[in-house]
Amino acid sequence: MRDEPDPRIAALKERRWREVAEIDAALAAGRIDERGWHAAMAELVTPAYLTATNPFGQAGHSGDAASWEESRGIIRHALRRPGTFLDGGCASGILMESVRRWGEERGVAIEPYGLEIVPALAELARARLPQWAARIFVGNVRDWHPPHAARFDYVLLRPEYAPPGQRRALIRRVQADLVAPDGRLIVFVGSEEARERRTEAELLGPGRCAHGRVERRHPTHPALRRRLFWIDRPRVDDLAGEPH
Repeated sequence: MRDEPDPRIAALKERRWREVAEIDAALAAGRIDERGWHAAMAELVTPAYLTATNPFGQAGHSGDAASWEESRGIIRHALRRPGTFLDGGCASGILMESVRRWGEERGVAIEPYGLEIVPALAELARARLPQWAARIFVGNVRDWHPPHAARFDYVLLRPEYAPPGQRRALIRRVQADLVAPDGRLIVFVGSEEARERRTEAELLGPGRCAHGRVERRHPTHPALRRRLFWIDRPRVDDLAGEPH
């Protein structure tokens, strides 16, 4: 039997961790299917996003501009050259704005795009960012294809964009179908226990490792780290030779 998680640590990693655990359990028990899992997750977060009063809250961040920079600003370290950047769950679009600015700070021109599974959130982002409205799409990153032929130089994901047990397949699908040759898949882990890189191991599987990673101490708990890692797109024959 797995140990019950420490509620304080669990809440710092995911504010709605109990509700998320219930949705995961319903999927595991067969009470809902994967479509129902995505619908339940959207129903859990969308009201809070849409009623938030600033673009940070509308993207699920509970702090202000300074704490956004502290928690999400580590993404800038994954920007190595100019290119297109797809935020795989863009919500309000605030990360699209941020990566453009972070790129400029590093002398790297970034052209941001957004994908959002919830239509109302995509509309919110388009209203906030009319100059990029045509770049903000509705779809599930697990099976979405861009309307143009080109792939993206950067794609950013979070593990929770797929149910447990399907996250490694999500990584492989996005690498194969959405990341351009010589592109980079960035996985924003968020907060995780410092003692092990559980998310990275789960998503990459045996024998595979990240090409780069960044972490920072969590501001309120010494047992946690804020992390991301990235994977540079492998050769096509590497993808074809490994199981999904």
